[in-house]
Amino acid sequence: MCRRNALHFSRGALAALGFTALTGLGCPAAFAQAVTGAPGATITLDGKQLPPPPPNFGGVIKEKASESQPWWAPRVVPPKGAPNVLLIMTDDQGFGAPSTFGGVIPTPAMDRVANQGLRLTNFHSTSLCSPTRAALITGRNHHSVGAGVVGEIATGYPGYDSIIPIEKGTIGTILRENGFATSWFGKNHNTPSYQSSQAGPFNQWPTGMGFEYFYGFVGGDASQWQPNLYRNTTAIYPFEGTPTWNLETAMADEAIHYMKQLKEIAPEKPWLVYYVPGATHAPHHPTPEWVKKISDMHLFDEGWNKLRETIFANQKRLGIMPENAQLTPWPKELPEWDSLGLEEKKLFIKQADIYGAYLAYADNEIGRVIQAVDDLGELDNTLIIYIGGDNGASAEGMLNGTPNEFTTFNGIPVPVKDQLLWYPFWGSERTFPHFAAAWAWAMDTPFKWVKQVPSHFGGTSQGVAMSWPGHIDDVGGIRRQFHHVIDIVPTILEATGIPTPQTINGIEQRPIEGVSMMYTWDKANVDAATRHTTQYFEMLGNRAIYDNGWVAATTPATRPWELSTATPPDVISGYNWELYNVNDDPTQFNDLAAKMPDKLKQMQDLFYSEAKKYNVLPLDNSTLSRWNTPRPNLTAGRTEFAYSGELSGVPPSAAPSVLNKSYTITAEVEIPEGGAEGMIVTEGGRFGGYGLFLSKGDFGVGRGRVVFLYNLLDLKRTMWEGPELEPGKHEIVFAFKSDGPGLGKGGTGVLSVDGKDVATNSVEHTIPVTFPEDESFDVGQDTRTGVALVEYRYDAPFKFTGKINELTFKLDQ
Repeated sequence: MCRRNALHFSRGALAALGFTALTGLGCPAAFAQAVTGAPGATITLDGKQLPPPPPNFGGVIKEKASESQPWWAPRVVPPKGAPNVLLIMTDDQGFGAPSTFGGVIPTPAMDRVANQGLRLTNFHSTSLCSPTRAALITGRNHHSVGAGVVGEIATGYPGYDSIIPIEKGTIGTILRENGFATSWFGKNHNTPSYQSSQAGPFNQWPTGMGFEYFYGFVGGDASQWQPNLYRNTTAIYPFEGTPTWNLETAMADEAIHYMKQLKEIAPEKPWLVYYVPGATHAPHHPTPEWVKKISDMHLFDEGWNKLRETIFANQKRLGIMPENAQLTPWPKELPEWDSLGLEEKKLFIKQADIYGAYLAYADNEIGRVIQAVDDLGELDNTLIIYIGGDNGASAEGMLNGTPNEFTTFNGIPVPVKDQLLWYPFWGSERTFPHFAAAWAWAMDTPFKWVKQVPSHFGGTSQGVAMSWPGHIDDVGGIRRQFHHVIDIVPTILEATGIPTPQTINGIEQRPIEGVSMMYTWDKANVDAATRHTTQYFEMLGNRAIYDNGWVAATTPATRPWELSTATPPDVISGYNWELYNVNDDPTQFNDLAAKMPDKLKQMQDLFYSEAKKYNVLPLDNSTLSRWNTPRPNLTAGRTEFAYSGELSGVPPSAAPSVLNKSYTITAEVEIPEGGAEGMIVTEGGRFGGYGLFLSKGDFGVGRGRVVFLYNLLDLKRTMWEGPELEPGKHEIVFAFKSDGPGLGKGGTGVLSVDGKDVATNSVEHTIPVTFPEDESFDVGQDTRTGVALVEYRYDAPFKFTGKINELTFKLDQ
């Protein structure tokens, strides 16, 4: 039998290779000589240079193989005892939402992790999605890695360009090069929007950032029923023809399969699974079973004001909040529950039930993943970090919520009476819903403010549960030390025994900016001072600085639930500042600014010092102008586009934009005998967009009619209708003349076939800012959802059954 033997290199050879440990697999007696580099040899790196320099051939080469000695480079493995890492983070959750941190929504999976390890009650994010995620995977502040704001409004400054620099490698790259299997499941909001097409480049996709396997969606949000889903860098459509399919379950299935496969093929190889579901970011898309479960519990029937009181009492009872903590006051800008009418209450309770069902559903699927780790016998060897949200709960549903989040992004509020039309199927594939802003404030109990606001803990506080059996000696304990999302990477590196690399791919690495939290695992350190003593916060011009228990913070000058085109205040002089001693006042209840002006000035100076250090400057509190700023995308400067045949899954950044301008679409098509149907070209879908197609017809009647349909955010559809096309070649032209310049202006469209005008129609408004970002530009078919609803309805992918010889777009500047 073969047995495990040590293989031997000289110390000089080991040093030259950057290796610190080496083992190998012995061989049959006939080959029992000391063969350095036998198949099965493994080695652990010192981690300074990733990847290590290629080793010199260690065998002997003569003229004949019989006189030569073979040699294989050893396989890199992590340090002995390095755990698997299951890194979980939900989306837009809110500190006070889950039961683990006093909320009323059941989260037994998060409870399980907390009860087997620790709950961290003073852990902070950046207050917005992609910035938190960039900080999480790099261990650096979000401006340090180009993510000063979400990628959709990136600008051309080092702190804001949405590019993670190569000198700041990710935890995926570090662990992969040290012998881990690395994977990413769920939301990817770190690929720049202008690099998200099939043309790449792909170095800023998960597979280019050290994660060997990716299964998830790209962008800020996605339908959970028909997401813009990718396997690695290829779009996939597993939901087609499967109406009950939901991404929350599908990605849990995928992650479980991935871990099981690794266990069976390479049982000794540890893994990093980065698991980041879309829940509870809008759209809130739970399954009907979970909607019933949560609705039957009547968790939200007494409204948001009573909910805050219930959550805060739970937090005191559980020890989440200390006895001296005070519940912050309800803001005058949001309505009191008792001031609402019956129809408003009915709608708002439905919105919260769907949100609660979404969180409970997501936690259940996370629980399945954790149970699979247990079933594989790996739970005792797995560090689980479960972060409740990447920022505070979101108020981006505006004051009354919305059945379609893209109405918010386009600055269009939907009245309650109109929203009630969607009430029976709220949360289904027919909606892209978000709840009223007041629910977000309640989910962030006991703090003030919400997502987007970095100055107050309602925007940044995230409940964290962390476990590693046998390594945390205060099981079920609570830790109050201040920590930040940049502390996750150094914690993982310390737990795995892997050092921070000096170089990756020959590029000298900048220092990790977070600190490890492993010291908190020791019961003796329950009351130890935090090792993360200073931390700045900035988002959209709003800002704060934490330093040794003190927080100086600007008072938000704009409200996240009011998207306005009004000029914001001066980014420096237009903000008031507040001051808090959060050691004594953990909820930021008592503003000490007026009493301690010298301390406030000291903290303000510290903020600007940190801002200069971490690429925060220049400060910018604009939003709409940044959304529309030119970026280096594939369409920049182009006014003419040409296509033929089929093309699908093209993101908006790589498609011809028809927003806020005049344009002409010309299609040269060929119709076969028997006629044709299907999509010629479309962008968007059910929740906003356009489509030029030949109708499907009903029972063979009306098939093949030329139709151009404009869908104004699922609020109104306008159609231009032409004749049925006979077999042969045809030219179809849709020419739109905008009433602009300006955002969302109406205009007049003319549809012509073979040189003859067949329909003229006007629209009062067009979509001003964005089509749904989880949809795509498609030629010859329509992926995900269709733009039609009732009239001319069709099922995706609605492939064109004729031939598209040429399709052209001509855009006005």
